[in-house]
Amino acid sequence: MLGAIGVGGQGSAYSARDRINNTTVVLKEFILPVFVNVKVRKSALEQFENEAKILRQLNNDQIVKLLDFFVEDHRAYLVLEHIDGTSLRSLIEKKGVAGEPQVRNLAVQMCHILEYLHGLAPPVVHRDFTPDNLILRSDGTLKLIDFNVAQQVEETTTGTVVGKHAYLPPEQFRGETTSQSNLYAPGATLFYLLVGEDPEPISVSKPILNTENVSQGLSDIVA
Repeated sequence: MLGAIGVGGQGSAYSARDRINNTTVVLKEFILPVFVNVKVRKSALEQFENEAKILRQLNNDQIVKLLDFFVEDHRAYLVLEHIDGTSLRSLIEKKGVAGEPQVRNLAVQMCHILEYLHGLAPPVVHRDFTPDNLILRSDGTLKLIDFNVAQQVEETTTGTVVGKHAYLPPEQFRGETTSQSNLYAPGATLFYLLVGEDPEPISVSKPILNTENVSQGLSDIVA
């Protein structure tokens, strides 16, 4: 173990050393509930297995790679590739809003990621496609992480409300996600990159009303 990366509602993440391959990896830890109803523990384990199942089938250079997964005592672990980069949220917090040329580049990369996810059978809806889960590498490549609340969408799929409210499409509040739901969050993310603030939940966000440093064309695309 090299050190903690972060702690969230779904578990903790650590930087660790793979002694066999002598590489740095990310160890994502989930605490499985112990003194609870059997159904609650089963649900927690199924959520972990769902993320592992989805990640295992993904093979794209712009999506974090699953290296291994296992359960030990009352903890479940995902072993993920280590990405040398910064989340888009951290980037904006440190350097301020992004310029339009960079935002256009990032928008195209987001589209490539979604095109891949939507091309799977069935399609995968990430449901937390936000500046926190998009990592920009030093070489300019954007990578998507954290599939904890992702789901594969069948025609009859319904589910619970998950994700950050400013980035949720209206149908996700109803627990009814489709592959098109993936398009709302990138729009909200582009708004954040251009304005430096989260958009108003369940709204049509027009960056040009909040900043002069954006063209009408890009503002229309975000809206």
